[in-house]
Amino acid sequence: MDGSTVGWKDACDGFRASASHGSDAIVESRFEDLKPPLDPGRAPYEAERCLYCGGNGAPAPCTAACPASVDVPAFIRSIAKGQLARAAEIILRDNPLGGSCGRVCPTEELCEGACVLVSQSRRPVHIGRLQRYATDAGFFSEGIEASSVAVLRTSGLKVAVIGAGPAGMACASQLATWGYKVTVYDSRPEPGGLIRFAIAPYRLVQSPLTEEMQRIQRLGVKFHFNHPILGPDAVRSLEGAADAVFLGVGLGEDLVVHYPGDDLPGVWESLTFIERLKTGRSPAVGHRVAVIGGGNTAIDVARESLRLGAEEVTIVYRRTKEEMPAYHQEVTDAEREGVRFLWLAAPVRFIGETRLESIQCQHMRLGNEDESGRRKPEPVLGSEFMLPVDTVIRAMGQRHRTEWHDWISDLNLTHGLIEVNPQTLQTSNAKYFAGGDAVNGGATVVDAVAMGKAAARGIRAYLQPNKVEIPQFNSYVASESNELADQMVYHQGKATLSVDRDWCKGCNICVEDCPAHILALDYNEKVYVTDMTRCILCGICAVRCPDFVISVATGDEEIRKFSPVTMNSGGSQYAASPRE
Repeated sequence: MDGSTVGWKDACDGFRASASHGSDAIVESRFEDLKPPLDPGRAPYEAERCLYCGGNGAPAPCTAACPASVDVPAFIRSIAKGQLARAAEIILRDNPLGGSCGRVCPTEELCEGACVLVSQSRRPVHIGRLQRYATDAGFFSEGIEASSVAVLRTSGLKVAVIGAGPAGMACASQLATWGYKVTVYDSRPEPGGLIRFAIAPYRLVQSPLTEEMQRIQRLGVKFHFNHPILGPDAVRSLEGAADAVFLGVGLGEDLVVHYPGDDLPGVWESLTFIERLKTGRSPAVGHRVAVIGGGNTAIDVARESLRLGAEEVTIVYRRTKEEMPAYHQEVTDAEREGVRFLWLAAPVRFIGETRLESIQCQHMRLGNEDESGRRKPEPVLGSEFMLPVDTVIRAMGQRHRTEWHDWISDLNLTHGLIEVNPQTLQTSNAKYFAGGDAVNGGATVVDAVAMGKAAARGIRAYLQPNKVEIPQFNSYVASESNELADQMVYHQGKATLSVDRDWCKGCNICVEDCPAHILALDYNEKVYVTDMTRCILCGICAVRCPDFVISVATGDEEIRKFSPVTMNSGGSQYAASPRE
């Protein structure tokens, strides 16, 4: 480890005190992190588990699975070298909200789910926790500060961003690095949108949102908080002062379905419930809690209710587990923690005198498919039953912001969501671009970040079409030799994959273990590479070959040769990562 780690252990153990904002200390004292930071002594060893795969032809699967396209192998390699500031710089270059995403991303479904170690029946690298480790170091550790991205010479062009949520902040950050004058407007007093106010505190309280905003400010972006843009006059005024406008306005308040008795004390809307938690005013949930809904927010409030002391928490969902929109891993984790699930049931009315005492529910059955492509739940007549509860939290989604259709001329909506060109994210009004929940109806934070970056590219193409860079793709071919020769050498940039076919016994181990599925046996049962452009250079084939047939070498910063010989001599990270 180099000097970049000075003071980092203290910062890792106690950064909450130095980075507290508002009620962080109150809330974090009650809720442990779902994904706690890695211990500084463990992080380098976890980083060494990474195979650093990915080449010029094909990115690492973890990077390909990240909506923000974070260069995962590069930042993890920097952690392994002790270069924490460099690791944070790589992350924040690709995802300006990388610290927040390290806490809230469904990594099991994204980068970690794509890790090649999973194909070897090993646990994936803790990518999300390593990302948090690096960005916490960049923001909070003594003597370390995540570098700001170099800003190009100002273009003089102005872009207004409405909404300081993840899509708006990502769009603003990217545009600022290209020299645009960007101003962000938000109706709330602080940045982050629903990350700050509607993501459960066991995932994220407020840090490092403020630090991420400050880094974006250093790029020249101006933020105006407590500044709602409401009504056609406000929109026209903003439009007249900007060359382009980005709408990162998110969704509205909780979608409310009224039931008899829903005004009883003890009935909560999910966003209000979470906001109370995050501001240190935790609601009293009683002993028995019911959550109505099947999305990730429903899972969050259910798990938070257990942490608040509820003895019994039940999620009431009108479809089955297979139709539930929440991430599968989140459902599994909730079940493991003790959350109960009541499938094919829906509330009919809430019952109580001075406070909620029970819910009358009704069994459902699945009929024909609806607009979402899922089978529509239908009530089963005469199947009503009572569910005793003290508290109910309704998490049935959020309303769409259809008012923008009336405020912006020629802005088209579909089912309440803003229509955009899928490549440029330009709306039907050429001056406006949009991204995030207002377009996709609600997805992950990192999806919103990716849309903000894509919209920034679209805005640049709209304002300065001559500045848009067209990606250049190189072709990578096998060396000039017969595919049936005994010695084969394949090239991808500075990397080479060598196959000594004379020693190949046709055991098929490498073919079966290749994560990219680019190896095959010919009619002589000798291995060869079918498509080197798709090789991710993970080296698994070299390590798994029992006869030293395959070796892989990559260039650039260092040469790595993956073969049983180098593995046994300790020259490769494979030797340090026993099967788990």
